[in-house]
Amino acid sequence: MNVTPTIERVTIKDAAEISDLILNNASFYLRSHYSDAQWRVFKRYYSIETIQQKILKQQMFCAKLENTIVGTIAIDHDYIVGFYTHVDYANKGIGSKLLCYIEKEAQEMGHSEIYLASSPVGVDFYLKFGWQIVEELAIEYLGVPFVEAVMKKRL
Repeated sequence: MNVTPTIERVTIKDAAEISDLILNNASFYLRSHYSDAQWRVFKRYYSIETIQQKILKQQMFCAKLENTIVGTIAIDHDYIVGFYTHVDYANKGIGSKLLCYIEKEAQEMGHSEIYLASSPVGVDFYLKFGWQIVEELAIEYLGVPFVEAVMKKRL
């Protein structure tokens, strides 16, 4: 059953809830694919402090249901980043709504093409929405490589 969240701009006060949502999502969906070193880097990359910095630098949005953040997504220039949904609300249309919302935002910003880097776990989701794989490569975060698919979409 799909739900209809409100989508709004993230504020600094949302940082802890967003960090928790992302780390819980990754623990559920990605942890088994990551080495211990990758997991340590991932947790640091999405710590509360790092999320606070991202909020100041990126256009970050969240989906809310009854004042609970159930998803988050951001755009940094022409790159979609930090796209995660709450594990308790998986397969309820929240990710689809967030993705469509950020694509519209990108278009309003004047972008005709946008990009993202997806873990292998997320690729099929993006393909359903017309995204194309540009290349697969190891992207380093804090010196630790993560295999990701760079994807693009024409708007």
